[in-house]
Amino acid sequence: MTRRNETESGARAGAGSPRAAGGRFLVLVGIDGSGKTSLLSALADLGMLTGSWRDLRDHDLPQAMAPDAPTQIKTRLNPMPRTMFVGGHLVAQYEYLVRPAVEAGTDILLDSYWYKVLAKERLLGRLHPSLTELCRALPVPDAVVFLDVDPRVALRRKGGRVTAYECLGAPGDESFLRFQTLLRQEIMADLASVPQVHRVDADADPGAVLDQVVALLAGCRGSLVAQEAR
Repeated sequence: MTRRNETESGARAGAGSPRAAGGRFLVLVGIDGSGKTSLLSALADLGMLTGSWRDLRDHDLPQAMAPDAPTQIKTRLNPMPRTMFVGGHLVAQYEYLVRPAVEAGTDILLDSYWYKVLAKERLLGRLHPSLTELCRALPVPDAVVFLDVDPRVALRRKGGRVTAYECLGAPGDESFLRFQTLLRQEIMADLASVPQVHRVDADADPGAVLDQVVALLAGCRGSLVAQEAR
């Protein structure tokens, strides 16, 4: 993969189960307010195959696999049912979104995979050991693009609209900043088993961030990014 920004290669300790061969399995992750959702939409417009848990709605699965308010459901569940709920979504994303793409020889860029949700569950004290075991057993992506944004920039982008699942304690500016600072550290620690981690300066203008990520993805074998569109 072509290197654009600071790139880190981690040892494949606890590398997970073998993944499907063919296309490249790529992940885009960042803290809340990093611009990830908008960036995924822009990349899809350029021809990149992207995926998120919401895309499970396009498959013949129970509605519970892609509910309208998953965070509200998680809040109501005890630790083991909560783990089963979260873990089921993670496995389904790989089996229904990632595996078919890579087996067809197509690159796919998945939204966050398990890295963000596991870090959040850990920080919020809601993590059951079984979820950690499951995540460590899942296939490891070929590469991860990490949108590295200052939590203060992320807060401005969110316009002060924060939720309990984005904060450490009662929702508010300071609790958001504390939580997102820790979340960044936790995500980066969990990325140590990924062969390639590409850190992109996401404090920049969205157009500049898009250009950086397009340049990174253009170096991937079989990338579907239409470079001529830029």
